[in-house]
Amino acid sequence: MTNSNSLLSSYQALVQNHANRFDPEIAALQQLVQARMQELRRQEQSLVEAQAIELKRITDALATDARCLLPTPELSAFVQELKQIKSDYWYTRKSKSTVADDPTTWLLATLELPISLSNYQTQEDPNGYDDERTHTLYSYSLSLRLGSVERFVEVPYKRIYSLNECRESSLKEQIDYYILGSVEDLLIEIEHPEAQRNQLAAEISVLVGYATKIFALTPRTAIFEYISTRED
Repeated sequence: MTNSNSLLSSYQALVQNHANRFDPEIAALQQLVQARMQELRRQEQSLVEAQAIELKRITDALATDARCLLPTPELSAFVQELKQIKSDYWYTRKSKSTVADDPTTWLLATLELPISLSNYQTQEDPNGYDDERTHTLYSYSLSLRLGSVERFVEVPYKRIYSLNECRESSLKEQIDYYILGSVEDLLIEIEHPEAQRNQLAAEISVLVGYATKIFALTPRTAIFEYISTRED
């Protein structure tokens, strides 16, 4: 009969030989990767801080007067893209006026009506409720000031009812249903001439909708993932 201890000893010798050859190399490699990642993070930090400073400069400008966005090509592209989107929501309140592709030609650009956008925040409510159903509600809010009058605007954009059911509204739907109504109320409150309200409300709503994309920006950071080795 074959000596089982002898067979096991051979196997254990092979395992030990494997450990002696590869464990130190792998440990050294892990240390090298960790040290290199720390160095990359250190080098990256100055760029991340620069991005944060630039975003702060932009949001400060929006708080002063968001009309600074009117001549930007990004807003013009956003307007054109928005016009291609169709809403399937039956409750969407559509503007009674259309906006020009070139925001520098808007009525808004000709008026002395500073628009301040600030205090952008996102919220998650795990106890949302509608149509006798509970859900997790995601929304964002911001402060909108026209002249001397200010209003808090809250915009729901996603509802999660279960793992298999999620309802998300497009930015166009958010503009048409939630933002537009708040802008119209503010224009009435400041007693802006009625003949201009519809057009002005449409333009301001689009401007606010685009600004929310800017508020949602965060500094970009590099991502590296690797699976650490383990014994099998």
